[in-house]
Amino acid sequence: MRLTSRVIIGVLILFMVSQVSMGADYRPGSIIVKFRPSSSLAESYVASGISEEGRPVRLAVDDVKKALNDLSNLKDVEYAEPDYVIRPEQVPNDWPYSEDEWVDVDLDLAWDFIGSEPPGSEVVIAVIDSGVDIQHPDLNGMLVSGYDFANNDAEPEDNAGHGTEVCGIIGAIGNNNEGTAGVDWDVPIKIMPLKFMEEKNDDCSGYVSDAVDAIYYAVDHGADIINASWGFDSFSNALEDAIKYARDHGVLFVTSAGNSSEDNDTHDHYPSNYNLDNIITVAAMDRYDELASFSNYGLNTVDIAAPGVGIVTTTIGDAYVNWACGTSFAAPFVTAIAAMVESENPGMVYSDVRDRILRTSVMADNYSDKLLDCGGCINAYNALLGTPEHALPSDQASDPPSTANMVGKAPTLVAGEGGGGGGGMCMIGISEKTPANPCLIVLILVLVLIPSVGSPRADI
Repeated sequence: MRLTSRVIIGVLILFMVSQVSMGADYRPGSIIVKFRPSSSLAESYVASGISEEGRPVRLAVDDVKKALNDLSNLKDVEYAEPDYVIRPEQVPNDWPYSEDEWVDVDLDLAWDFIGSEPPGSEVVIAVIDSGVDIQHPDLNGMLVSGYDFANNDAEPEDNAGHGTEVCGIIGAIGNNNEGTAGVDWDVPIKIMPLKFMEEKNDDCSGYVSDAVDAIYYAVDHGADIINASWGFDSFSNALEDAIKYARDHGVLFVTSAGNSSEDNDTHDHYPSNYNLDNIITVAAMDRYDELASFSNYGLNTVDIAAPGVGIVTTTIGDAYVNWACGTSFAAPFVTAIAAMVESENPGMVYSDVRDRILRTSVMADNYSDKLLDCGGCINAYNALLGTPEHALPSDQASDPPSTANMVGKAPTLVAGEGGGGGGGMCMIGISEKTPANPCLIVLILVLVLIPSVGSPRADI
């Protein structure tokens, strides 16, 4: 009887854990669904113009949980998941910093190199974020038409600041006696601002479905590189599909590692942890050649580090900030340097650009083990020269990183809880499936397998 009661208690605990797994914020009355390509439902949505072939759709529903449960039983459904909320994650802006430059990045040498060469080819960078201050004087002439997926219009005006700050790091105009200069101030780039987050009632947020639509839009409208300065703790099939689509069309996807001071090899963080070879995951360094205290890291899941503390950049209202901190602001450094490489090497495929950036980073003796595990500091000059400085962990055969929600292990029905530690100032509260709490698993085993203290061992 005691064994039976323990089994019942264990089942109840697992049931409670499964109910908690829908704890994330998500758009009420809406879900994301992908139908199998050969299904009549998929064909009807394509024929009606609601969706393009092979892409998920956002459906209106009365009850999100019931709709997901019902759809999980349909053979025509490849996956269904809530339309999770994306929110910013603020990093303290009042830390004291020295005036030291980012010596190991060698931007001065890179700019000299570019200036000595014939003009490179134009590179289009899609910044998928909170939009941009379209009239900012230090971004004048750097922008191409974008889109606002949060409001479904063609004016991606930023009311939060985050997107404008990312854009300024990449391409603020140089030598104009205005504010600051972007990494690509002398590189022929264009920035495509794609907005999916906005600020309302002091809360900057957006939805995964809009981020997914922005990725497809970027690829379909000629982007060469996508910058995604945001992250989340769990898995979305729809987002993974969109990044695969970018990969299949030769588009590099640069994203932030997250701000939770955690090891991404053992901690779920997406899109950085998707096992796709067009992704570059970026950690943040401070001005003292150290991994930033807030930055995530990981030998197998983080690719490189870049400046991410005390960054000077553009912001909304034709203004500037000198305190931008987070992996959100490290990612655009890498995006900009990737654009340098692509501009100077027209036709170079995304995988070669990625490989060149990762193999030419600085791996200094004074770096911490965590920073070395992240691939060291990006070096713009080395990346332009293309001479490998070191090997990569992937050169040695090894098991893939162990993450609970690794690509290829996602169930059809997706439900989860809010994530933490997003990229830079932005995170996504999103989940594929929240794994059972290890403490609860231990408790269940104790209840089922270990007899109570002082109780007889008979009656089994």
